[in-house]
Amino acid sequence: MRTEKVLGYDVHRKKVKNINLRINSQMEVYISVPMNLHVSYIENFIRSKESWIKKVLNKIETVKLKQTGYEYKTGEIHNFLGEGYVLKVKISNNNKVILKKEREELLLITKFDNFEEKKKIMEKWYFECAKKLFPVVMEKWLNILNERIEHLSIKPMKTRWGSCNYNKRYINLNTELIKRTLFEIEYVVLHELAHLKYPNHGKGFYNYVEKYMPDYRKAEKMLNAKHYY
Repeated sequence: MRTEKVLGYDVHRKKVKNINLRINSQMEVYISVPMNLHVSYIENFIRSKESWIKKVLNKIETVKLKQTGYEYKTGEIHNFLGEGYVLKVKISNNNKVILKKEREELLLITKFDNFEEKKKIMEKWYFECAKKLFPVVMEKWLNILNERIEHLSIKPMKTRWGSCNYNKRYINLNTELIKRTLFEIEYVVLHELAHLKYPNHGKGFYNYVEKYMPDYRKAEKMLNAKHYY
């Protein structure tokens, strides 16, 4: 058996007759295909199933959030740039989030004491942080690679840490990345920029990534702990 990346998914080549697809409760997408099946057939299959995959992942995520999701109450641990911070909620007359690194705290100041409003305030803060940091990281790697892009979009993404439209030279980054380490963020940026030269996940793609980030496999393992890439 050998494994390769196709359209962002792990594809396992095995001694099977048909393409098999399943998704487990940990939101891991498992695809097995015949050993010598051409990659174009695999890509067409994945594209035909992507809406179904997203639907199933959304359903699993909804269930998991109901079971173990945040309630945005004092004492919860929320991540930012790979570090865990204790959330402290304070009812006041405005809405904002303050990061207190020295105390390892995230202070959520809010007019509202209900889940939805507190969630919105936290998500907006994460988004604003991502809007400040991600373009800086992107610019760094554009200079290193001597590349250019036409547009960078930062938004919530259900199933991927990032994506690249190599024809339009558009890059999308998942807002959730702001909760990961800078090392992981840089890898995702490099990964997506590499698609400008190598649209698929062939040997040339990973040789290119490894040239600029020799320990990229470590970043992949860290990111895969969240089952996105």
